[in-house]
Order: sequence, then C-alpha cells, then structure tokens
Amino acid sequence: MKQRNLGLSACLFCAIVILQSDLGFPQETLSAGVPVKIPRFVLGPPGKTELMAYRQMIEQPEQWEQLRPHVGALLFTANWLSKQYPDDDELKAAMQKLRDINMPIELEVGALKEWGKTGEATYLAQTREWDRILRCGGHVISFAMDEPFINSREIMKVSRENNQDMEFAAEETAVFMELVRKNYPDVMIGDIEGFPYFSADEMIQWIDLLQSKLNARGVRGLDFFRADTNWPNFVVANTDETWRGLKRIENHCRSIGLPFSVIYWAADYGNPRFEGYYDDRTWYVGIMRMAYDYNIWNEGRPDQLVIESWVGGPVKTLPESDPFTFTGSALDFAGRFLKIPK
Repeated sequence: MKQRNLGLSACLFCAIVILQSDLGFPQETLSAGVPVKIPRFVLGPPGKTELMAYRQMIEQPEQWEQLRPHVGALLFTANWLSKQYPDDDELKAAMQKLRDINMPIELEVGALKEWGKTGEATYLAQTREWDRILRCGGHVISFAMDEPFINSREIMKVSRENNQDMEFAAEETAVFMELVRKNYPDVMIGDIEGFPYFSADEMIQWIDLLQSKLNARGVRGLDFFRADTNWPNFVVANTDETWRGLKRIENHCRSIGLPFSVIYWAADYGNPRFEGYYDDRTWYVGIMRMAYDYNIWNEGRPDQLVIESWVGGPVKTLPESDPFTFTGSALDFAGRFLKIPK
C-alpha cells in the first residue's frame, strides 16, 4: 500500500514503465551475481481495473510507438496479471506481445505485509504467481519491494516514535531478499519507501541497516533505492524534510554506490479536498511541477526517474499524441527531463 500519510482515497496498485537515458534498455541478464544497469526512467500507468491502462499498453502498442522505443520495462503486480489473465493461454499471449515489442517486466512485490508478517511468509505467498508469469514467458528483470519499513509499523503496531520496527524490518527484509537471491538469481531487487513519511535521517539509517544485514548474511545488497515522495507535504513541513532532505538521501545513496530512484506523480490528483478541481491536466501539471522543483531548482540528479500513478488517473492512457493522456504526459516528460546531465 502506498503513502499512508496522504489522506487520499484508497490507494491502487500500479504499473511502471521504465525508460532509459540511452534510448534503450539492458539486453544482458544478471550473471554471477552482477546486476545489469538499472533503466533510467520509470513510468507507471494507473492500476484502476476499469481504466484498463495496462491492457491498453500491452494490446495497442501502435498507440504509443514514439514512447515505446525509449521504454525499458513495464511494472506490474503479479496479482494484477493473475486477475486480468486468469487463463494460462491468455497470459502467454500477453507476455508474447511484450516480447514482440522487446518489453521486459518489473514486478512490484511485498517483502513485509499484513498478509505476510515475516520475510519468509511473504516470499512463500508470492512465488506461485511469480513462477506462473515466468512459465508463461514473462521476461522479469527486477522486483521492487513495496515499503517493507512502513509496513513493519502496521505489523508490529508501533508508533513512528518507536524505532524497534526498523531492526525487525531490516532483519525480515534481509530474509526475504536472501530467498529471492537464491531462487531468482537473475532478478534485480530494489526497495521503495515513503518520504517525508520517514525523515531523511531515518531513510539513511534504514538503508545502511538493511545493507549491513544483507552483508552479514553474505547476500548481495540492494540494486536500487526508490523514494516515494509525497511532495505536497513539503508545503507544511519543517526542518529538513523537504527537497533538501530528498537530496541528502540521494547524496548518501551515491556515496555508497547505490542507484537512487525517485517516483514522480501528481500527489494532489484524487485528493478529496480538491474533488471537482482535478482532471487529466492536473496529472500532467503535477508530474512536471515535481520534476522542475526537484531536478531544476534543487539539482536533483536521480539515477532513475519514475512516473507512477495509483490514484485512478489520468483517466485516458492512449494515445500518446494527446499530451494529457498517461502516455502523452510521459512522452513530454521524457523529452524534457531525460537529457538532464548527471
């Protein structure tokens, strides 16, 4: 579940499209424990079932052919694929369509959830769906863990002032990652966490603790860290929990050689407070504003840029020729921000 501090309507899982700065994506797979370079730019259509965003992108690739050559992968949840394609033959056909356009997959997965209160339990609850996707021809290049640190607080029923959840979360996430590394050695693993739900200091402490737990187990560390940023909260934030704090997290990741990823989204889209005022243009303006604020004004230089929606919008996914559809906004965003120098 995304961003529990948002006050938005019920969160929706999402897909992510990954794009690269070199206008392609890695062809090689993981070998001997060495990860491929993560894709540069990430875009995630809304997961609301009635919008059919994912199916449209799979089944109508001609409607986003300008964007498609730059795309590195589509991110799904395994559960979404199971619901949309319950028949193996249908799933095989969908996976073949993605292979036909040279499009691998990233899966957003649980590492700690209320339905899996340990790393091992969460892992075992998901492998059947992962294996089905692989068996049906899915080219899975990475797993993105959905906020294990945040989820640990719900599991342990502790307040955010109680740091015992960090130790528990790091240990159990390390267990989860060890199982993934052992049984899916060709898949990269990254972590998604909310900011400023956690402070910059907490995020840095969490990253270092998780990496140390993995090192103690002899397990390769994270392949990327992804910040899920609720940027409207910066308006009322104090101290360092604004763009400056996000930049500190970025700098720390870079100092330890960990690729840093940021989710760009219209955090005000879907907020009940603004009901009647937002539409697909709100989505376009929101992602552009966030990119200008972080990348231009605050000199943010993430290794991976992610556009992701779980708020039920924009309503239209295609065609890319309309700047306010999901693919249209992504195409404009890519043209403006993929060329930002590191």
